[in-house]
Amino acid sequence: MKKLAPIFVAIGAISYGIPRSLFKMAHHGGVTDGLLLCMTFTIAFIGFSIVRFTMSAPNRRVTNRKLKWLVIASGTSMGFTNTFYILSLNYVPVAIAAVMMMQSVWLSIVISCLFNRKLPTITQAVSVVTILIGTILATGLFPLHQSVSWQGMALSFLSALAYALTIQFTGNIGSTLHPMTKAQLMSGGALIVVLLIWVPTLFPIHNLAMGISWGAITSFFAMLLPLTCFSIFMPKLAMGIGPIISSLELPSSVVFAFALLGETVTGSQVMGVGLIIVAVIVTNVLPMRMGRRYGGMS
Repeated sequence: MKKLAPIFVAIGAISYGIPRSLFKMAHHGGVTDGLLLCMTFTIAFIGFSIVRFTMSAPNRRVTNRKLKWLVIASGTSMGFTNTFYILSLNYVPVAIAAVMMMQSVWLSIVISCLFNRKLPTITQAVSVVTILIGTILATGLFPLHQSVSWQGMALSFLSALAYALTIQFTGNIGSTLHPMTKAQLMSGGALIVVLLIWVPTLFPIHNLAMGISWGAITSFFAMLLPLTCFSIFMPKLAMGIGPIISSLELPSSVVFAFALLGETVTGSQVMGVGLIIVAVIVTNVLPMRMGRRYGGMS
């Protein structure tokens, strides 16, 4: 199970890159951001609640009330991630917002190091630098021919910080709970944030049926699949590995933007995606090779 953890965390990260295209497709179909977000998180919460209801009583029960509310509170970071990101797009292009979102890689490693009181390894540090370079290339950020809104930069950075916290929370909080119980509680926290922020923007509601349909699709890729993968497998990864694997979200968004939206992919973007993938592979494979060579891994 531990050997499969990087693969499933990678699946979760790749899944996070898909909703960016789905949101654009839904928006072109007349579905507002507020309606889509509310439907996405509502359907996810209902889905996780059904799964939790079908589990045995010991697996779904949370006897520690303080821990229960702590896990719910940790889930609010997912709601803030999506909210800050969507708001940032009102001020900056998608490319710049994506670059700022990828700051979650080093932010998450810093948070992890502070939480565990350990310094990052040389491999992790090199991988972070490589990922950031690849991010700039993959988003086609340079050359920059326009002024940048600092308000948009701040919002997208807050989105990155919220995403970094999500990665840490899924790996470190509520580890004694069943993964599906934990996922249901976290999705509940995210839903509370989304409803408080976006419900006032819904009325009058238009295209409700279409909003539910798109919400079901985005819910699977934005919440159900990634949160399941992260909740089960993120705790099984070594410190700092999860944040680096999560950077696969950007290559995923580039690939699906090309496949679903027909967006142009340049040579520099392909090079950037390649750098990110290489960094992820090296970060996971090199320590395993070194461990086997020197007998350092059990």
